[in-house]
Order: sequence, then structure tokens, then C-alpha cells
Amino acid sequence: MSHLMPGRRPGRRAVLRAGGALASASALGALAAACGRPVAAGDPDSIKVVIAQYTDGTQPYWRRLVAKFEDKHPGKSVKLQIIDWGNLQTQINTMVQTGQLPDIANLNLFADYADAGLLHPAEDVLTPEVYGDFMPAFADNASFRGRQYALPFLATVNGMYYNKAVLREAGFDGPPETRDQFLDAVDRIKALPGKYVPYGLALGIESGHYEFGTWARANGGGWTANGKWAIDSDRNVETLGFLQDLGKRGYTQPNPGQTNRPDGTWPLFAQGKAAMVYGAFGARAFLDLIEKGDVDYGLAVHPVSHGAEPVAHGIQDYLMAFRKSGNRELIRDFLSFFYRPENYVPYLKTEGLLPTTQSAVDVLKDDRRVGRYVGMTGRARFDPTTRPVWAELLGVMGNDLGKAVSQNSAPEKVLREFQSIAVSGD
Repeated sequence: MSHLMPGRRPGRRAVLRAGGALASASALGALAAACGRPVAAGDPDSIKVVIAQYTDGTQPYWRRLVAKFEDKHPGKSVKLQIIDWGNLQTQINTMVQTGQLPDIANLNLFADYADAGLLHPAEDVLTPEVYGDFMPAFADNASFRGRQYALPFLATVNGMYYNKAVLREAGFDGPPETRDQFLDAVDRIKALPGKYVPYGLALGIESGHYEFGTWARANGGGWTANGKWAIDSDRNVETLGFLQDLGKRGYTQPNPGQTNRPDGTWPLFAQGKAAMVYGAFGARAFLDLIEKGDVDYGLAVHPVSHGAEPVAHGIQDYLMAFRKSGNRELIRDFLSFFYRPENYVPYLKTEGLLPTTQSAVDVLKDDRRVGRYVGMTGRARFDPTTRPVWAELLGVMGNDLGKAVSQNSAPEKVLREFQSIAVSGD
């Protein structure tokens, strides 16, 4: 999900990406090869840290942090490697396959690594203060089989951006709150003389599962129900049919199943051409575009039906500490240093993303630029990234979900295929 921005190289930015969708098959192969292998040898005086490049500010920040840490810890060394998101999963898989494990790595999936026995439990590599500082929803979403293995790193809260001027022109004082109101709104917007796209729908390979999952939760569905996979539930089938119908009736841009956010729906909204889109609240990669286009926008959760709870979509990336003999103490020292508010908050501002710790929330809740978004983290609901099969499922959905909104597709057949993969992989 690289994002081209003025002055920025392709990076990941404020839309946390499902990298596993691009390399899930190789990931599974790497992990299968790693199972049963003895714990790798570590160095108590040196660790390797692998971080994804989110923006052009990523590398300068981490270089400064490492220099500060090494200055305060004479004789200790941190070997830093910054990798573009497009290559991150593949390179980490190669490290796993060859036994050249990093000590700390940044990804958006962790459960398959935990399942293979490759990770330290979080409480073993964090001080009690840091371990207890993560917000509960994020810590729960970093746990596998009742134990936390991943470290909540960066977050976004996602929902619907709407163009206030277009909605006013269509006769609405605010965003639609129910599906019936939404259908009324898109119908009126389509009839306006400005040739607006009523709703920019992004179901392409980049993050179509984010869009679908958000609409499914707004319809009373979701990926799971009572701890069991429910991808092909009646509510989800209805949701996919609803999205398919939006395209058929001309309420979206052409080819929504092949449209991604960074080069599709987001530019449409920033140019004032789309009335509503799914996006990450407070993400600078999107907000910079909107502000450059001088769009008067508002934020809302997606319109609900069947009495569903209005919620936002939470996404987080993780840090993982790989099991190597003798590396726990230095990992603990480095992570404790990073998560101090005086170090962690500047990094959040560097990347334009939201905190996962309560201490950082306390610092940022009154911030002029991100305070309004920080308060929404409590309404976030997450995808089932704690299930090891999720990586494989993302690969299949990335290829097939967009096809499900083509005019001749049968939504129930597509979702039944996803359900079968999920159940068989657990």
C-alpha cells in the first residue's frame, strides 16, 4: 500500500497495510521450516532491529533514537535496518528461513510467528510499567491463545470522511447515520449537477478487506461471531450484495473492485469529486491531500443497519521480539527506552499515527492536530489478526474480494470460499 506524496518516497504511511496479503504463502512456508528449530543464538551486547519505512521521517527518527540509546548504554549496540513495506514481509521471511532472525521486527501480523514458537512473550521483554501501559483493546489484539506476544506499535482509527458542502447541496446537514439515510443521500448526490461520486468504494487488492469489514460490522456482521468464523453469515452476504448493488446503480466510481485508496478514492475525495469515502482519521498522508484541495470535511462512523453498534475500524501495527538466547535484557532496555513518552510521542508525530499506550494518549489528547482522533480509539474494533490463518486469508481476499462486486458475481459463493479457508486453517 505504498503512497506517493509530494516530498515523500513510496511508503506505507497512515494507512496501515496488510503486507501479509502479498506474501502469505511464503510466510507460511518460512514458518513451517522454522518449527522445531532450536532457539537461535543471541548476543547480550548487540541486537538487530528491523523497522518498516512509513514516511521519509522514519529513518532519521530511528537513527537519532539508536544514537541516544547507545550513548546512554556504553558497550551496547543496536543494528538498525529500515525496509520499505513492499519488501518487508519477504525479507523477514528470508531471515526466518535462514535462521538469521532479527531481535526486534515491525510488522502488521504476528500470530503465525507466535504459533511457530518464534517470539518472546511480551511480559518477558518489557518492564512492568511498559507492559501495563498499553491500552486494553490494543493489548488484547496483540495476544495469541490468551498470552500477549506482540507489542502494540502504531495505530489508526478508520471510518467515513464526508464532504460537508456536497451533502449540504444534497439537502443534508450532517452525515447519514443509517443505511436508509445513506441510500437516500447517495441517490440525491447522484442527481446533483456536479457529477459527484456519491461514495468512493475501494475494494481493490490494497485494502478491500478493510472496506468490506467496516461495512459488515455496520450491518451487524463481521469476520467472527462468538469466537467462531462467520465470514459467510447472512449479514455479510447481505453486505457484499449491498456493495455490489452500489456499483450497479452508479453510486460509486467505475470498477470499485479494482480501486485502491491511495491512488483511487482518496484523490477523488481530495479533489472534491467524491462525497464520502473510507479513510484513516488523522492520517497525514490523506489529510495533506484534503487540506491541499481545501475540502470542508467531516468525520463519522459508517451508517448502520439492523441495530448495529456504531463503531470505528481499528488497525494497528506491531513490534515482535524474536526468541534468541541471551537477548531479552537488551531488548527490554531498548523497548523501555523507545516507549517512554518523550521518545514515543515524537515518533507518532513523525509518522502521523495514533498511540497505543495510555501515557502517550495523556500527552496527545489535547494536541491541536490529533487530539480529536486519539479520543476515538475506544470505539475501535479490530480485524482478527490474532488468528494465524489471517495471513493466508488476506492473500486470497486481496485477489478475490474485488471480483465479488462484479455484476455477475455471487457474493455468497465468494464468502463461502473465504469461510472454508478460515475454518480449515484454524
